[in-house]
Formats: sequence, structure tokens, C-alpha cells
Amino acid sequence: MSDPEIVDAEVVDDRPLPVRSVSSRPLLPAEFDDELRARLAVLDAASDEHAAEQRPDNTTRSYASDWKTWIGFCAQLGIPSTAATRGTLRAFVKFLWDDQQRAYSTIDRKLAGVSVTLRTQYGVVIDPEATKAARELLKDYRKKAEDAEEPTRGRGKAPAMRLEYVRAIVAKCSDDIFGTRDRAMVLLGFAIAARRAELAGLRLRNITDDPDGNGLLVEVRVSKTDPRTVPVPYGDHEQTCPVRAWKAWVEGAGIADPDRHAFRRIHHTGAVQPQGLTPQRAGDVITAAGARARCKVLFTGHSVRSGMATEARRAGKDPKAIAAITGHKPNSSVLHGYMQIVDRWDEEDNALIGIGL
Repeated sequence: MSDPEIVDAEVVDDRPLPVRSVSSRPLLPAEFDDELRARLAVLDAASDEHAAEQRPDNTTRSYASDWKTWIGFCAQLGIPSTAATRGTLRAFVKFLWDDQQRAYSTIDRKLAGVSVTLRTQYGVVIDPEATKAARELLKDYRKKAEDAEEPTRGRGKAPAMRLEYVRAIVAKCSDDIFGTRDRAMVLLGFAIAARRAELAGLRLRNITDDPDGNGLLVEVRVSKTDPRTVPVPYGDHEQTCPVRAWKAWVEGAGIADPDRHAFRRIHHTGAVQPQGLTPQRAGDVITAAGARARCKVLFTGHSVRSGMATEARRAGKDPKAIAAITGHKPNSSVLHGYMQIVDRWDEEDNALIGIGL
């Protein structure tokens, strides 16, 4: 017969170990030790670097310009650049509005640029109430200007590139490599309702053939809004077909590296360069194409975007279908701003015509 003491010991060993009582309350930031603070600081730095890498180049340049303006303003006041308080931000808005005569959208963006730079480069987080107070003052300035019927500041909305202008522009594009590129940029830019930065940011890998042969699938990754994939069908007319224009450019340029830009610089000799276009240059290409066609309107880089939304609205397309291409929400006020009134005496653009008056 076995020793009872040994049996008891074996029974005790088989029992589960007691669980320590652990408090369910999480540590508060003030209770973090130095080792944890150091780990969090490393994570913060790595996340800032990663976020900066994802930010479009034009946004980075804009933030740098915003910060330069802020530095100059702070120097005039004799305050450190990290002193972003309710008073200094309001004074900054007044300086930009009164002294520099900046547009509303520019001032609003500069407030954002200063805020991002202070947070990412200096670890200074501006009090949200201070930013809110500065923006409320800016809104008051704009409302006062509107009541006084002052001219709208800034460039205003980009004129819509109507289809009649698209046809005139592509007809004037030459048959050489320059014209082949410009034709593809205008037509594909129109088809995906591209901003100039989106057009410049496209890589070859972002534009693929639809598996069923319906056209192209264009993945717009560089965007102010969420990334989107636009299905671009073959056009009804060969001259204005974005799919055929794109394929002609790829073949003529001889580009194949999927990681390089879809639209490239071209040497004056006609040699296609490996470098892509900047957003500014992409916009210049569209402006110059319109000028060559002697269009009455001076188009900008956003004109193809506005033109697509306008033409789709006039064709009776569902706002949801239009928003799927532009990347807006279906009821977005910005989207409706792109849908411009073309002819105030046209039945489609004048709500009074045909209602029975």
C-alpha cells in the first residue's frame, strides 16, 4: 500500500497554481516609469516618420511654407515660435487677413500647417480651444467681407473643362510623344476626376487592365481623400477614349517599370525621362493644352475634375456614381461645388424653365 503522505503530495501538485490578484485599473500616464516612457517615445518617433513618408509631396511643401510664414510672424511679435496660444493664433489670422490679404482657404490651411509642424517637430500640442477661437475669428472676417460685398479672395473655383473643350484640346495635341502624353493626361485625368497631385502621383502599377476587358482600373493612392479605384471604360469615340489614349502613351513612351511614375518628364529631344511630373507641372500641362486649343477659358489642374463632375451631373448620373469617381461622399457640399452651372438659360441648368410658369 502506498504511503498516504506521498499520495497527498501528488494531489496537491496537480492543483492549479493560485492566480495573483491584479488590479483592473490601468496605469495613468503620470504613473509610467522611465523605461515605458522611453519605449513610447521611440514608438512616437517611428510613427511620425512613417506618417511623413505617406504624406504627399505637395502637402509637405505647403506645411513648410506655412511654417515659414509663422516664423516670420512670430519674429515680428518677438515671441518664440512655440507660443501658439489663443491670442497669438488670433493675431496670426488677423495678420494674414489684413496685412497679407490672404484667402480664407489659405489661412485655414496655414493654421493646420502650423499645428502639424508644432506637434510633429516640437512636441507641442495646441489647445483645441485656441485653434477653434482662431478659426471662428476667420469665419467672422469672411462673413463681414461677404456682407460688405467685397471681391472673393483667391483664385476661386477651377473652371470646368466641358466635353466640347476636351474634344478641342485632344484634337490640337500633336502626334509626337509630347502630344501623346498630354492627350493621355487630359483624358485619363478627366475620367478619374483627378486633382493635379493625383495625376502626378499615379504609378504604372496603379493603372491595370480590367480582367474582363472592359477598360482600365485606376487606383488613386495619392489623394486628399481616401484612396479609390476608378473603373474607366472604353470611350464611345476613339479620339476621346481615355483607355486608348493611355495605351498609346505607354507604348510610345516605352515605360514598363511598375514602381515609376505613370506620366513622365520629356526632354526637349523627345526622350522620355525616368522622373515623374510634379503636381505643379501636371497642372501646367493641362493649362498649356487648353491654351494651344485657344479655349476661351484658362483651365487649371483641377479643371478636368470639375469638368467630369459637371458633365456627369448634366447627363443625369446618380450623385453616388459621381462620388465613387471623385472620392467624395454622395451628399458632400464640396462635390456639389464641383458640379458647376454651365448655361443659366439652359433647361438643365435653370430650375425655372419647363416647370409650368
